[in-house]
Amino acid sequence: MMALRQAPVSNAGYSAWAYIRYGLVDRPLTSLGNMFRDVAGLWSVYQDNVYLNEELASQRSYQTMYQDEKNRNEELQEMLEMKGSLPESLQVSCNVLTRPASAWDQSFTISAGSMQGVRENMLAASSEGVVGLVSHVETATSTVELLTSDTLVNDIAISIPLEDGTTVEGILQSYDARKQAYRVSLFNNEAVITSGQKVSTSGKGGNYPSGIFVGTVTESVVNDDAIISTIYVKPVANISSFSYVTVIGREDSK
Repeated sequence: MMALRQAPVSNAGYSAWAYIRYGLVDRPLTSLGNMFRDVAGLWSVYQDNVYLNEELASQRSYQTMYQDEKNRNEELQEMLEMKGSLPESLQVSCNVLTRPASAWDQSFTISAGSMQGVRENMLAASSEGVVGLVSHVETATSTVELLTSDTLVNDIAISIPLEDGTTVEGILQSYDARKQAYRVSLFNNEAVITSGQKVSTSGKGGNYPSGIFVGTVTESVVNDDAIISTIYVKPVANISSFSYVTVIGREDSK
């Protein structure tokens, strides 16, 4: 009879001990195990994210390299086309070696000099048109003064074709930084020049041929007598960024 009365007490004691053991031992161990698994899972996800970010960065790097190479190839192709359009001229193709940030709109150095036939006052043209004049020549390198320079020494003789087949000539004298355009003085004050007209070299001044694109007319200035004496010309589109130039001179300047 004593055993029968103690059985419920034993069961109750066992149940209480089971709860205590679960609360103090089993559950903490289970929670700790789960925590370690969670941490391991998070670490695995972190490593995956690091790998994916590295892969994405690598892909972006490859894409940038590809685009840069594509742009260079297009630039070279355009320069070949321009070179073919000026068969009766002396042309020297070269790389841009240096263009300091402090003088970005003033000058740059090219990988050709007197040994390659470069002479002072020859034009330097990017794939889109004239960007500067050769100002100093060494044996294997030369300095090109940009047409946007504050100290452009030599004027550029230009011409503008008109609808009637004639041309208007003038002189590119300086660069207006505020207008971001060249200032050009015209010889024929009676000509009607409008925005959008193309401006090229005339070949009547300096050591370079005619027909090389300089820029596009953006504005005409009318004086008190209602005569256009000055125009402003927007430079070629890529004057701020190019990797190659062709130095162009007259064939008889060799």
